[in-house]
Amino acid sequence: MALVITGTGGIHIGTSSSPASVLNQDTPEKSVPLQFMMDGEVVAWRVNRDYAAIECYQERPLRQSGTFVLVKSVYKPDEQDESSWLTLYQLYMHIAPLSEFPKRPLYRVTQKGHGVRMRKHSRHDDSREIVPDVLANKHGHARMLMQGETLTVLQQKSFLLELRPEPFALVQRLQDGKPAGDLFWVSMRPEYLEPDGECYVCLPEWMHHALNHGVFDDVVVPSAPLKVTVKAGDPVGFLGAQDLADEDNYPQIITTDYKAHIELLSLDEHVPDVVANVKGIKTGKQFIKLKLKRPLYLRNGEDEESTFKQMSAITRADAGKIIPRDATYPFTDKNGVTYFQIRPHTWMHQDDVEQLSQHDLAELNFHCIEAEHTTDFTRTLDERWVIDALKSISSHFDSEKGPASAQAKMFYDSLIHNAENRRPPDPYPDKSLDELLFGALHTNQMNIPEYARRLIVKHDSDWHSTREDTRWSSVFTVRDESPVVKMANGGFLDVTRWMDKVPPFASQRSVWHFHPLEFPEILRSAEFPKTPVNGELTPIEFIHFYNGDKIDDTDYEEAAKELGCEVAAIKAVAKTENGPYGSYFKFEDNDDYVPAILFERHHFHKYTNGKYDQFEDISNPVAGGYGATSIQYAKLIKAYALDKKAALKSASWGKFQILASNYATSGYASPEDFVFALSKSEKNQLKAFVSFIKADRVLLRSIRTKDWLSFAQRYNGPRQKGYDLKMERNYNASL
Repeated sequence: MALVITGTGGIHIGTSSSPASVLNQDTPEKSVPLQFMMDGEVVAWRVNRDYAAIECYQERPLRQSGTFVLVKSVYKPDEQDESSWLTLYQLYMHIAPLSEFPKRPLYRVTQKGHGVRMRKHSRHDDSREIVPDVLANKHGHARMLMQGETLTVLQQKSFLLELRPEPFALVQRLQDGKPAGDLFWVSMRPEYLEPDGECYVCLPEWMHHALNHGVFDDVVVPSAPLKVTVKAGDPVGFLGAQDLADEDNYPQIITTDYKAHIELLSLDEHVPDVVANVKGIKTGKQFIKLKLKRPLYLRNGEDEESTFKQMSAITRADAGKIIPRDATYPFTDKNGVTYFQIRPHTWMHQDDVEQLSQHDLAELNFHCIEAEHTTDFTRTLDERWVIDALKSISSHFDSEKGPASAQAKMFYDSLIHNAENRRPPDPYPDKSLDELLFGALHTNQMNIPEYARRLIVKHDSDWHSTREDTRWSSVFTVRDESPVVKMANGGFLDVTRWMDKVPPFASQRSVWHFHPLEFPEILRSAEFPKTPVNGELTPIEFIHFYNGDKIDDTDYEEAAKELGCEVAAIKAVAKTENGPYGSYFKFEDNDDYVPAILFERHHFHKYTNGKYDQFEDISNPVAGGYGATSIQYAKLIKAYALDKKAALKSASWGKFQILASNYATSGYASPEDFVFALSKSEKNQLKAFVSFIKADRVLLRSIRTKDWLSFAQRYNGPRQKGYDLKMERNYNASL
């Protein structure tokens, strides 16, 4: 028996697509949380201590999670014009309750524990017998515990130390009441560590605020002083369990699924105006849309001497196709006419395409539908908005586009005709048309998934509902449902209801529903620098466009004055670090300048505790395997998809090849800020270098005295290979 209650406009995330998002009780740190899609402010939540237990005459109660978080985000297409802004709400429902999060013991470092050495953690520790190596700081000295600091013990294990078994613990430091930072091993001797309570692990930041707030199993609307903000990519939580009973079997079988439900909502009345771009905003990402029955062109020649010859072929099946403008390699000929490459060796004239911005949502196939109020939540396929949705999809097909498009047009027109002439609903409707309607909205053919994802529908939400709601009477009153079905569905409504307790939703049951992945993706306003990655020009979202500012003699002189060293010494370091490539990479005519980097896999291994060592090219306890300059961004992006902050910290950046892990001593608040600034300007790279050198007495003394060996051992590591000699040569050459 599956619950009949299904919200429209949302998506389910389950174990088939995100198996690692189920919280592992034994090794929770290996689980992967769901992530917020957009920046925003948490405006409501409900954190359940445990799953709700829905009694419905089964061998045991059915579990259901009503834990949710609601995040308010404001999309600002024009920062200066508030009337253009759109308020959106991200809903994450059915996420794991507090009971799913394991607790781990806390220990405080004693006086005798002060100075105990910290040891490396890796994914191979389960099979390890000998104690792991000691962790070293950037100066090569052992990292040690401090008296009074609190550690979270995640795992206990015995290792051989000097041939004798010794108890060790895998720990994380406690910061602001929660485990944070690197994992490492320490001796578990009782004279070093004393018990100090327990704490939850893997709890998302917003849930820590909820925990401190102290209200559970009820909807919370935090007051203004308790402002909880989130960033896109921050953890939401983990998949919650849902028990389902198969009523058709005896004895009845209860199965458990893990899932979360995500919706993107808005109450703004001007959603249709935003979609129609009545403000005429043309900034942001640009696209072209191919017109029907327009000629195609062949390009002859290269560079500014290129000419374009019209071919006999015209657009048919391609008509309506939308392509990012940058992907078409726009070329303007000597007559000022721009052509766009829609596929290899095939171009189109500027008059034969629509040129659109990301704000031209209607032309990008987003379509608004306002539904009438629902009378029966179990029969939403009978509602008029479904016909409007089918008509919207049908409008993309035309016999002029070819046989396949003509057949699709006939199919949808026939389906629309049948839906419009459908008999009034009865308690036991024929489900065959339902199946056709559902299939027509969910088929994966002919770009229909995108058309369906770009429907924006305003309709009643069932998050207001109770079992007394007349819109559920077909389940609880009229229809001859079994007691099991009634109790299961009634329990579901009781557990998940929230809207009537959250202003401004409490007064408005009809809500705009957007596809929660499609719509945010089109709204991402920034255009990012592009560089070749695995043969394709790829936008790099975490860097800024290079503004062209270069370091001049005055900059070098001021930096040398601040450091108390020679200009030639700074230039020697720069030339040694960036070699022939300079401060920025540029590989092709069509790519952008991106900061010169070197990705260092052993750092990524360190910052992720070996979690991704199966990808040996980007995570490895052994340094090396750097590869060519041309593959550095491919490595970085691969790592960035796994752990954003760790990836950025694992690359050295710019003219002076400073690791982003040194962001603080380089003068920045975060690795992201460091990377953003160094990508923007060569001058910023020099400023970061000066700050970094000033923060280290050995480096400062070495560059002043031109002690290149000491400098290289500190700057490049104790195992530096000839960097000191290169610096000395480059210094002498610049005199």
